[in-house]
Amino acid sequence: MALNPKYQEAAHKHEAGICYHCGDHCNAETVVFEGKAFCCHGCKSVFELLQSCNLGGYYKYAENPGIRQLKAPAQGEYAYLEDVDIIQKIISFSNDSIVKVKFNLPAMHCASCIWLLENFRKLVPGVIESRVNFIKRDVYFTYDPSLLTLRHLVEQLAAIGYPPELKLDNVSKKNTTSTSKRLIYQIGIAGFCFGNIMLLSFPDYIAGADGVAFKYRSFFGYVSFLLALPVLLYSASDYLRSGWRAVVTREINMDVPISLGILALFFRSSFEIFFEGGGGYMDSLAALLFFLLIGKWIQHKTYDSLSFERDYKSYFPIAVQVLDGDNERPIGIENLKTGDRFRVRSGELVPADAVLIDGIASIDYSFVSGESDQVSANEGSKIYAGGRQMGASLVLEVLKPVDQSYLTSLWNSGTTDKAEHKLELLADRVGKKFTYAVVFIAVATGIFWLVRDPSVILNSVSAVLIVACPCALALSFPFAFGNAVRLMGRQGLYLKNGQALAKMAEVNTIVFDKTGTLTRKGEADVTYSGEELSEWETEIFAAMAAQSGHPLSRYIARYYHLASTDVAFDTFREIPGAGLEAELAGILYKLGSASFVGANQEAKNELFSRVFISIDNQIWGSFKVDKTYHEGLEKLISNVKKEFNLFLVSGDGDGERKRMEQIFDQKEGLYFNQSPHDKKAFIAGLRKSGQVTAMIGDGLNDSGALLESDFGVSVADDVFRFAPASDAILSSDSFNNFNDFFRFSKSALNVVRASFVFSFLYNGIGILFAVQGILTPVVAAILMPLSSVTVVLFVTFGTNIFYRKYFPSRKKHDKSQFFR
Repeated sequence: MALNPKYQEAAHKHEAGICYHCGDHCNAETVVFEGKAFCCHGCKSVFELLQSCNLGGYYKYAENPGIRQLKAPAQGEYAYLEDVDIIQKIISFSNDSIVKVKFNLPAMHCASCIWLLENFRKLVPGVIESRVNFIKRDVYFTYDPSLLTLRHLVEQLAAIGYPPELKLDNVSKKNTTSTSKRLIYQIGIAGFCFGNIMLLSFPDYIAGADGVAFKYRSFFGYVSFLLALPVLLYSASDYLRSGWRAVVTREINMDVPISLGILALFFRSSFEIFFEGGGGYMDSLAALLFFLLIGKWIQHKTYDSLSFERDYKSYFPIAVQVLDGDNERPIGIENLKTGDRFRVRSGELVPADAVLIDGIASIDYSFVSGESDQVSANEGSKIYAGGRQMGASLVLEVLKPVDQSYLTSLWNSGTTDKAEHKLELLADRVGKKFTYAVVFIAVATGIFWLVRDPSVILNSVSAVLIVACPCALALSFPFAFGNAVRLMGRQGLYLKNGQALAKMAEVNTIVFDKTGTLTRKGEADVTYSGEELSEWETEIFAAMAAQSGHPLSRYIARYYHLASTDVAFDTFREIPGAGLEAELAGILYKLGSASFVGANQEAKNELFSRVFISIDNQIWGSFKVDKTYHEGLEKLISNVKKEFNLFLVSGDGDGERKRMEQIFDQKEGLYFNQSPHDKKAFIAGLRKSGQVTAMIGDGLNDSGALLESDFGVSVADDVFRFAPASDAILSSDSFNNFNDFFRFSKSALNVVRASFVFSFLYNGIGILFAVQGILTPVVAAILMPLSSVTVVLFVTFGTNIFYRKYFPSRKKHDKSQFFR
């Protein structure tokens, strides 16, 4: 009776002495458990642990995916993780119910690793969630501190072969320098050996069979072999190690064919030197590595000079009001230092870990933890970065400098499940299949020349393996969109990432909010009518308005020439889409819409907005706010309308319907008196009908609609308030460039498509020459890195050309305009 193939495979591995967990060869101390061979008790223990937790699926996603347990963590090795001060340096967030921490796990290498780490909650009680960033080898853990400690979490990771790289200080620069030095050393050794081997081979090229050099041919060959060893063992080590790891994990990458080409040259040359008395091709091998490494160095330099990493220090407009004596001055958060005191108003984000100095905090940590419950805190309490104050203004003191990458990770992870763009997915799929195709073509080329002319096999096969570079496909998307994101930031549109720009390029329907979006920054005529307010009552309502970031509140605060306040309310609350309420000395004050305050909406048809006030539920009066719209708005909307379906969804009354009908040149699709829930439902309806929808709002009352849309844009008006739900933030000063931003995004997408065609042609022509034996391995080594560098330069210059087309003045946006 034939065995099931699965058991046949397991039996074969047992006989061959291959560890079922990690894939290493077993020695005399082979441990057999459940019919499976393990190289050590550590691998067996991990297997038992995974089976006991019903995590046997770990072995389904890759063959022998585990990490060999070279040594178990020493007892007490992580005892220092019980120190409170050290814990505070490592964790990102903590409260009574959850702790969030990020670890870098260098041992993560395949799909099984991702599967296991994202199912870590099944393995370790107390783990709530774990999210993997495979590219950076980072894992974000959320755990329950009542069930699990940081030390135990780290010990469990180390026990299954994923010890975290714990860094209590900043060593990133040191690591970068070390990597750069290693690459330079590899280039130096390859270059030195290349020059000397070439010198030893030169007489062999020019001498005849009777020449003096011919008599020493074998000796020169042996010396060339010795010089080639450091090239193979050191200069080529990264390629060989990466290629071997890819083969073992069955995650084939581009280093596999390169490694095959290197080994083919080395062993073919060694055979000729030791068995045929020839000189071999060690000079070609050394030249190959020298040019490959030079290309790698050029790539690094090119990528560094064109870096589009989200350096928010240079162009991301998050600002805070820093206290300077009795005055306040706005500065960018990158300039916040430990010990600085700053003010946070209702609805604003806390950008750095800080201690509460003045005020009563009501912090919404949903941006960080996903939980919408608000946390109260008194003076002296620690407030974590990413929290949003939902009450009266606070004074905070910075505990540690701003970690902008942390805020960025929150912005990227705290949104909807908007999928990767289809072009990026195509690049990933094609890149992997292309590598298999290259190996197949190399084998076919070898078979062809074996029959036709065996002397050509080595050069042709090696050239095929080396010249093709599918990595150019993978680089097209991130570099084109990364550069476009950087360029848009210069003009005042700050995109979350390249994915956001890709979705932006496919938008066909745009929905506008009105107040704070179509209206101009800081410009409105405000008048008060109603019962006369005392000086004290005036100060109270002005202080309420100053603590809100809503455009209408900001207009009223300016009306009283008040940017901040020292009024200490007993309670303060802002209700999105409704208004503000505060209590002081037992008296309730309200400022907001007619329905919120309880006023009759007699002003329904007026061509301006009204903000009503009440004292102890008695209507006291209202502010008339006559807003100013962006200059040239009609022309802008007219141009946008030619390319998109347009809608207006506003929370204001329909008093300005006729004005909006004139501006939009349409009577349909204009909706007023819409609550935040109505806006979100409207967007959901558009998407359900197949429309790719962009929502343009102020980021305050529109957060649900921004999140629901395919592409959400928050318009930053005056003092910037971070909108986590949005995919982009548009400076109010850059609103008139609105249509050009969308056109530029479409052009950037076309540049990526063109780069795909360019890359396919480049690789196709290179392979065509290689299979004919025309292309030598050395020339192929020069062309291979050039293909990726060329594609990067193509997409970068391509996006720059379109940038100059749509933004001819190329005036760099001054983010200080946010801080006035």
